[in-house]
Amino acid sequence: MLGLLRHTLFGRLGHNGLAPSPTKVRVPTVFHITHHKAGSQWVHAILHTLAYHHLVLPEVDNRQFMNRPVENGKIYPTLYITREEFHSVALPRKYHRFVIIRDLRDTLISLYFSLKYSHPILRSEHNLMRQRLHELNMEDGLLHVAETSLIRPAMIQWSWLAARERLYRYEDLLEHDEELFEEIFLKVCRLPFSRQQVREAVRTHRFEARTKGRPRGIEDVHAHERKGIAGDWRNYFTDKVYDYVKSRYGSLLIATGYEKNFQW
Repeated sequence: MLGLLRHTLFGRLGHNGLAPSPTKVRVPTVFHITHHKAGSQWVHAILHTLAYHHLVLPEVDNRQFMNRPVENGKIYPTLYITREEFHSVALPRKYHRFVIIRDLRDTLISLYFSLKYSHPILRSEHNLMRQRLHELNMEDGLLHVAETSLIRPAMIQWSWLAARERLYRYEDLLEHDEELFEEIFLKVCRLPFSRQQVREAVRTHRFEARTKGRPRGIEDVHAHERKGIAGDWRNYFTDKVYDYVKSRYGSLLIATGYEKNFQW
């Protein structure tokens, strides 16, 4: 952490020996596009460490992006939007974006626990969903979430996939975080960070650091960072949930490369 403070983008000395003002450091316009439960808060935290003064902070229903003019030279983390929604607003002439997705089966499990225990109650329907999930057994609860809340992440994935967008997978980021975030921030988005700055920010916000030492794979259903692993759906799917997800979302799982065919 000390190294990050010493070498932060906003701590480098200018020609007069003084650190430049954070607001005077120029960055390109960048959009982080994703869906719920695909590491959005993790990416946001890394960007918060690297370039807080240039972030446009997320709001409910993407209001910071959909309802107000886009600010040039700002970074927009955590946009839960389809490609059509992205292009429905007036965009700067030049910008960079990156899209992160997650296996919809793990997204379903993470949504279930989040909606049932840890997600902030931001709307009345969130409270109704929480009450409903506490009334249902786990199998029926998973089916209920798959029939309702999983539709939106699937729509977002389909929209960007259909446009042949490069999709970064949450699972790959878990295993190769330093290398892939370096690629995203420095090569794709051309942000003015050094390799060291990116890697130190990534290390600062790894699962173990954000959970005060709880290793990945050790579950806390009441925490936002519940488990931090890929493939957890296998621990929860019943035959009924399996059949529903395969029939409803199987084609998307194949299209996004999570499965080769329907024999899973």
